[in-house]
Amino acid sequence: MPRILVAGVLALDNLKTPKRSEERIVGGAGVYSSISSSIFTDTALVAAIGNDFPKTILEEIKKHGINIQSVSELDYPTFHWSGEYKGDMSQAITHETDFRINEHYDWNIEKQHREPKVLLLCNNDPNIQLRILEQVKAETIAMDTMNLWIDIAKDKLDLVVSQVNILFINDAEAQQYAKCNDLDEAATNLLAKGPEFVIIKRGEQGASLYSNKATNHLPAFRVDDFVDPTGAGDSFAGAAMGYLSDKNIDEENLLIAMNYGAAVASVTVEGFGTESIMSITKTEIDNRFRKLVGGPGRI
Repeated sequence: MPRILVAGVLALDNLKTPKRSEERIVGGAGVYSSISSSIFTDTALVAAIGNDFPKTILEEIKKHGINIQSVSELDYPTFHWSGEYKGDMSQAITHETDFRINEHYDWNIEKQHREPKVLLLCNNDPNIQLRILEQVKAETIAMDTMNLWIDIAKDKLDLVVSQVNILFINDAEAQQYAKCNDLDEAATNLLAKGPEFVIIKRGEQGASLYSNKATNHLPAFRVDDFVDPTGAGDSFAGAAMGYLSDKNIDEENLLIAMNYGAAVASVTVEGFGTESIMSITKTEIDNRFRKLVGGPGRI
């Protein structure tokens, strides 16, 4: 039985940044989050791939010790996203998505994966997240979301949020979802929807942890060679929940987990797509973690 089950999309992306542009590279929250969690714990992945997904990448995922028995291969194109980042690369501009594969995929989870310690619901259609919740019994449930679902599926999103322990969300989405500009106020509104903790991701400004008892602001790891922000938030969440998979979910452990998440995310953004995270090492993450928490080279 895996300690953490990651439910997230595997994708083939067309990606353009100010530094580089490529087509049909591997992406998707499921890749970034599961690779990140596997640094810390036994990880299983539930997702679908199409008939065009590179088998070599599936082998790479397995090499990280990730159980892919709940990954289904369908005779349709893999989920596809086409987008770009401009300027400071703070927001992705989406040009096209092809999600037809979901019309043929029911997100069925193998029986041996249905009782993990932790379930991480990566950013996805809330209807799919609810489908996962119907099948899984986990001690701790975390989730991520995005502006699209806040726009078009808010009622279903509310239903998912009410069932989770931890909500990951970025600053712009928190403001949109809570309908207020002040992040502290937004977090209070989001906590009222049901989660015990809200973690607001603020990019290069770090991340903030909110509960009904306390507020904590943590820095990001300073990156000098920022290449591509794709997957940074997914890496952050995957690493944090991987670390927490054998811990009590309390403020102290969450802050440690967030610093590990920041360390992993900093590696992700130093490569294009999944390049850096695929070769990530625990030693490098521990070194960056020590800098974040006050060791030599503290930022």
